Amino acid sequence: MQIIKDISISKRWENILTASIDKIIIFLTICAVPATLASISRIPMSGLMVSMFLHAIISVALIATTIYRKRLSINFKMNFILIVTSLVAIAGVYNWGLLGNGMLWSILSIIFITLFYGIKVGIYASIVFAIYVSIIGYLYVNGILETSVDPVSYLSSVSGWLTAILGSLIPLTSSVLIIGSLYLAAKQALLQLDRQRVEITILAEQDELTGIYNSRVFHSLLEQSIERAKRHNGWVYLVNIDLDNFKSINDNYGHHAGDEVLKFTAKQLLEVTRDEDTICRIGGDEFLMLIESPTKYSNQQLDIIINRIKSAINIPYIYEGTTIEISGSIGYAEYNAVETPNLKDKEDILKLADREMYKDKQRLRAQQMS
Repeated sequence: MQIIKDISISKRWENILTASIDKIIIFLTICAVPATLASISRIPMSGLMVSMFLHAIISVALIATTIYRKRLSINFKMNFILIVTSLVAIAGVYNWGLLGNGMLWSILSIIFITLFYGIKVGIYASIVFAIYVSIIGYLYVNGILETSVDPVSYLSSVSGWLTAILGSLIPLTSSVLIIGSLYLAAKQALLQLDRQRVEITILAEQDELTGIYNSRVFHSLLEQSIERAKRHNGWVYLVNIDLDNFKSINDNYGHHAGDEVLKFTAKQLLEVTRDEDTICRIGGDEFLMLIESPTKYSNQQLDIIINRIKSAINIPYIYEGTTIEISGSIGYAEYNAVETPNLKDKEDILKLADREMYKDKQRLRAQQMS
């Protein structure tokens, strides 16, 4: 991640970053005044120090940045935070050595550098700061640099502890703010991606008009059912359902009426479809139902299934006050790897179910003509 480069990815991402950076600037500003006062309170003990002037200058800069933050670019605000945290870290280590909070501020600064400019730059910054601390440490160990206060007196003073508390609270809380904000943003983004993935999957699998499975998904499920039947010597039943005289519905009442009839039929079929079975619309006025069974159904059981389906769809539909009669022709194919050797693959099963459906349609026409 390199926030400087990633800002332009999306407006939403830029808004999240801006809100996070503004929170940190406001927090630093709120803490700057008491921190500066705590720093100044050490004057009787340490005398005037460069870091005290630095604290005052930083406080004024933070207040100004907070006031005008809406007018400032996110790049400016991020680099401003980097400069502030880096200066505090550098000055803290130089003036106070291990007595100050320069180390904590350096960690905060490196976190920001890594987030803003990437891991590689963050590693370089860590190495540079480690070299800087090593040099300052060498100077302190060899007496070239000394703190302006007696360490024992400093550790037993109220101002010393107040400075330590504020000096550690600010970088730690700032780290929590930036990391927490980015974590929440990442979490929300992942949840949104999951929702979009589900929506895309649903759109890819659903028939746009009726909301049930489309033919692409159904063909895949049929292939899986056939493979399971081969492994476990099970049975697959494919039921082909075709509405009768559907063209006349479109011709007499319009295509919107035809669409409403298709949606109504799909709803009726879902009501008689078990959870373990599958229903789909493969186009036009044709539906397929997929049923799996570990054992072979008897003719009586199959008749019950067919009659249940016919009863579900052979129901008049009221469209804008007009009654539209609905009926359907049904044919089925049964598959078992051992007992139906003439059915080699899904295409054979589909063709057989289709032929049986047309036989049922011809029987219905013959009855109507007689």
